Amino acid sequence: MLALAAAVVALVAAGAEKWALTAVLAGASAAVTGLVTRNVDTAISRGREVVLARAPDDPLTIHASQVSGFRGYVGPLPPTTERWRDPANGVDLFAVVVHLIVEAAGDRTAIIDKLDVRMESCDAPPHVSDLREPPLAAPMSPRQMREFHVSLHVGLSANATGPAPSPRPAAGVPDFPYTVTPLSPDHFYVRVTTDGPGDFRWRIGVHWICGGKSGVVVTDLQGQPFRVVRPEPQPRS
Repeated sequence: MLALAAAVVALVAAGAEKWALTAVLAGASAAVTGLVTRNVDTAISRGREVVLARAPDDPLTIHASQVSGFRGYVGPLPPTTERWRDPANGVDLFAVVVHLIVEAAGDRTAIIDKLDVRMESCDAPPHVSDLREPPLAAPMSPRQMREFHVSLHVGLSANATGPAPSPRPAAGVPDFPYTVTPLSPDHFYVRVTTDGPGDFRWRIGVHWICGGKSGVVVTDLQGQPFRVVRPEPQPRS
């Protein structure tokens, strides 16, 4: 712009014809218009990228943990008690409780309309040593959780054609659906038992409805399935 202004001043000082001044001014106007147009197009394009940025598919964030009443050790016991706590060989026995904290992602409101159990495997129970009770977790207020129960069936695996087991509400607990918002998450307390001996591994599907769409978030323990072992009954002596 400064260069164009200097050119106009120079032409005036040299007594240039009107057509020359007109041409220079027209060129300046075109340059300014082109600059503004390009800037506006760029701004619109960037704004479109922001506005049309793809939202996450799942409107839920789920935090999962597993708590047991008894712990066992698969295989012969190691020589020192410190090694008994090796998570690779430690298993939960007989029954477990899965805690699910379900939050709405972003500023959306989602409806949770179902939980189901996605079986990974059901194998023969391994030999388990050292039955121990872990420290009890701090009790939670019943108003802070939704208690559900489910029993896993022997022989049910990932290849089974029947419906996946669905946790059912405990006495006095309302059944689905539930609504979660960013300021109002829900806490599910799923008590999992088995109907016979086995080594059970599974994940939990949380079914949602949001904005006219529906889907399911499959949750586990940081990529590993939940697990519980029910040993074979000990023969009576």
